[in-house]
Amino acid sequence: MRRLGFGFVAALALGALASGHGACAAEPSTIVVTIQSFTGAPADSASRLVFMGAFEQAFDAEEMSWQKRTAESWDSSGERRNRYRLFDAAAPEVAWTLELTIGLPPPVVVTQAKLKSSDPTPRPRATDYRASRGLTIVAAATAPAGGSAREPGEPLKFSVYFPDARRVVVPSRKLPGGAYAYPWEEAGRVVALAALEVLHRANDTLADDERADLSPAVRTEDTP
Repeated sequence: MRRLGFGFVAALALGALASGHGACAAEPSTIVVTIQSFTGAPADSASRLVFMGAFEQAFDAEEMSWQKRTAESWDSSGERRNRYRLFDAAAPEVAWTLELTIGLPPPVVVTQAKLKSSDPTPRPRATDYRASRGLTIVAAATAPAGGSAREPGEPLKFSVYFPDARRVVVPSRKLPGGAYAYPWEEAGRVVALAALEVLHRANDTLADDERADLSPAVRTEDTP
């Protein structure tokens, strides 16, 4: 994420409005976003590095893909410019804030057998495999303060799964769902795209029949 001082961010916003007199203010080329909270990211350092790298890259991409509802299906509507950019810190009167909570499948825990009956029972070991290929995302976007108290954004929930996730352990009595090599890079990207969809909705720049293309993830419910 970018680091930018409060004064510079404020100047960025004021510069975008300089050509406007009253109702004809110009739209800023960059919309500043800061993350107020991010709960549920992977604890493992290697997985977290991959996840957060993909998240930041997708969030700051110049363009993103969208879908439009056609009859009973959602079809691609092409790419559009993405003006939202992440910053570590920014003045509250110019920055949108995001609150993110994600729900990951539980890690698969391996129980090792004793080598000898007299040996102590080995501790169960958590692996980096996951018990399913799903992901839930709850995101809320709050508009800049604008000199008044902020109205907290309404949280939106996304439920998705990754159909291409590789199953590494077949289902069994002890592990009914089997185990998957979780796609951390794809997950980070999808969380970013869901957050961008929430920002567009909160900023009234997205129609009811439009939504972000979260591929390769598949939505398990219409959101919204």
